[in-house]
Amino acid sequence: MVARPRPYWAPCGKPGLHLGYRRLAKKNGSWIVRRYQGKPGEYDTKSFAQADDFSDADNSEVLTYYQAIARLGGEAPPVRHGDEQYTVRESVADYLAWLKTHKKTARDAALKLNAYLVPALGDKLLADLKPEDFERWLSWAVDHKPKGRRGDRPPLPKKKRKGSDLAKMEPVKPAIDAAERKRRKKSTLNRVINNVKACLNRAFQNGHVSSDAAWRRLKKFKGADGARTQWLTVDQCRRLINAAAPDFRPLVHAAMLTGARWGELRALKCRDYDPVSATMNIAESKSGKPRRVYLTDDGKAAFESWTAGRAEAEVIFKDQFGNPWGSHDQHRPMSAACKAAAIEPAIGMHTLRHSYASSLVQAGVSLAIVAEALGHADTRMVSKHYGHLAPSHIADAIRAHLPALGIEIDSTVTRLRP
Repeated sequence: MVARPRPYWAPCGKPGLHLGYRRLAKKNGSWIVRRYQGKPGEYDTKSFAQADDFSDADNSEVLTYYQAIARLGGEAPPVRHGDEQYTVRESVADYLAWLKTHKKTARDAALKLNAYLVPALGDKLLADLKPEDFERWLSWAVDHKPKGRRGDRPPLPKKKRKGSDLAKMEPVKPAIDAAERKRRKKSTLNRVINNVKACLNRAFQNGHVSSDAAWRRLKKFKGADGARTQWLTVDQCRRLINAAAPDFRPLVHAAMLTGARWGELRALKCRDYDPVSATMNIAESKSGKPRRVYLTDDGKAAFESWTAGRAEAEVIFKDQFGNPWGSHDQHRPMSAACKAAAIEPAIGMHTLRHSYASSLVQAGVSLAIVAEALGHADTRMVSKHYGHLAPSHIADAIRAHLPALGIEIDSTVTRLRP
């Protein structure tokens, strides 16, 4: 049983009089009486007995719910669990506070919940939510365009902005057709729904509402999460590394050698590299669990050169001014590198992670090993995005046994790009 500082309140048959219950950890909770004092917001509260959580009621010091009601001279109303005044906005705040302490996804969850859930349902009481509310919310969310997302990003320091061609460049955005834009929006909402259900389920588990039926039937869009379709060839990887700015080049190289995320790379310290086992320790991963990435001979040589003669607590990768890279500093130099390397459409840092994974899968590495290298809990994400690249006995059987139709194909047609 988890302690809860705020009491649960229930009317007890008399105007202005409420019975409260405060839950405590590992001992009996307490019964509290609340009396209205005649002015809005003015109440007199007093604890008068223990609840029978861990010991038998004696109708004196330890009381059952009905004995507590009788002590106040009222009639027992139906037992209601939950906090009748607990709003969706409060549930979001409590969930994000917990997430900030226990997970590394608090910022992403805050952006999604504050952009989609709070504006539409923030002031509604959890106890009043109905399944129809979420049906209307989903229809609203499809057309909703959150504002101020880019404004959440910290501006570049002035010394980077002044006189820097990279700072002036905006990331190249390829044209997106209407169907793909709609698919991407639904894919985004699927991730929002994950956050919404996690937030409200936590409120339900903590006793703020008596039922989760309102959002239990909230379903994600089908067919919205497409597989990754873009990764780099070995030749493109070489071109990109050579085209990157000198201070940014090691980060691009390291991403291809480890498959690590941008946030994981920029947080690496010299002590995280172990030359004996030729591994990198990712101490702060997205899942909150550390993992070790195994390096090839090329990877070991690269990290040897990047960490040689440096203090163990020093950050490995720094910008041209000697500062650690920020959370959004990768966009402009990556755009410039793609332009110089003639990679179209331009990619982001995360595509290097996909390139790492797709190279392993195409080489015959099992999906379980690739999932572990990427830091996934299981093979679902790897199978979804890269499973079609893996050697398949189904593909071999079809290609070996499906009869040829004997239709002549125009052999003068040649692909313009590989």
